[in-house]
Amino acid sequence: MTTRRSIPVPPQLQNTTIIHGDQTVIERWLIYYAQKLQLSEHELRLLAMTQDRQEFARWTGKRLNIMALGCYCYLPARKSRSQHEQSSHRHLIFIEPDMQPISLEVTIAHELIHMADRVNGTPRRHRHHGYDAIAVDEAAVTGYSMEELRVLLLQESERRERIRRSRRPIRYIYECPHCGKSYPRTRKYSQAVSCSSCDRSYNPQFRLFISKSAEAQ
Repeated sequence: MTTRRSIPVPPQLQNTTIIHGDQTVIERWLIYYAQKLQLSEHELRLLAMTQDRQEFARWTGKRLNIMALGCYCYLPARKSRSQHEQSSHRHLIFIEPDMQPISLEVTIAHELIHMADRVNGTPRRHRHHGYDAIAVDEAAVTGYSMEELRVLLLQESERRERIRRSRRPIRYIYECPHCGKSYPRTRKYSQAVSCSSCDRSYNPQFRLFISKSAEAQ
C-alpha cells in the first residue's frame, strides 16, 4: 500500500458477501476456505471482494501498490456525523485477476487467513512473504507445500514486475560512491540524495550519482 489516503467508501451492506469479479471462481474458493477457517455467516455478510484496483482504493481509501497480488483491509465500526448511528465494521479484499488458477485460489485463501486473524482478535503482519507464520498457515489450509507456494509467489511477482516495467521502465541507475549500492529509478531525483545504507540522514560524502552507462539516452 502507499501512504496516499482518502475517506473510505465501502459498498452498501447486503445479505451476503459482495463479489465483484469472476463470481463463479471467487465464490467457489470463498465458500471452501471460509468453511475451513470457520468464518461465520455474520462476518461473511460484512465482506466485500473485488478484482478492480480502483474500486478497492475507493472502498478502503488507500491506493494499492501495483505489485500487490491480493490485499485484505479491515474497516472498524464508525459513528456517523450525527453520532446517533454507528456503522458496522467491514472486511474488504482485493484479488488480482491476472493470475494462474492455482495462484488465484491460494491468494483467496491467503486473504481469508488475514480476515480470520482479525475476527479472532489476532491480526498479524508479514515478516517475510512465503517464509513467515502466515505462510505456514497458508500451506496447512491449502494443502500445498511451502516450496510450491514460494514458486507461485515468485512467478506471479515476476509477472507483475514485467507489467510494472512496461508502464514505467527503469531509466536511471544511481550508485553510492562509497559502498557501490545501486538504486534503479524511473525518473531523476528532484534533489540531492545520499545512500541510506551508509547513513540514514543525508550525507554529502555518500551522495548518489547516475551511472554513465545506465543513464537514459
